[in-house]
Amino acid sequence: MTLHGVLLALVFALFAAGGALAVFRAVRGPTILDRMIASDVLLTTTMLVLGAVMAVEGRDDLLPVLLVLAAGAAFATVAVARSVSKHDRQDPEGAGRDPLATVDDAQDALRSTRDQVDRLTPEDLDRDDLRPTGRDA
Repeated sequence: MTLHGVLLALVFALFAAGGALAVFRAVRGPTILDRMIASDVLLTTTMLVLGAVMAVEGRDDLLPVLLVLAAGAAFATVAVARSVSKHDRQDPEGAGRDPLATVDDAQDALRSTRDQVDRLTPEDLDRDDLRPTGRDA
């Protein structure tokens, strides 16, 4: 076996080990973020393997596959990040609910905002642009 063959075997063995560890983390969890990071690592490893195959064999027909995998990974990461951030959002009034969760809560959020505006005094406003100055009332 040539040096080139040995290096290729080593590289693909390392890719396989990385993929196996990513699958282990995805199965084991325990949180959705652990699973998302593991799926990102697995997709990245898959893209690296495809890139290595393209480089070694001189193929350029796998480039669309790489682009689709990269776009899918990016969109999935953003989707999970947005989903998790919605669950982590704190209710500013401490009522234990998300005021933007449903249309039914919109009236309560509007009423709360109106109450906050009604409590503002002229000293709380900047006379140039009528925005709150940040001083506590």
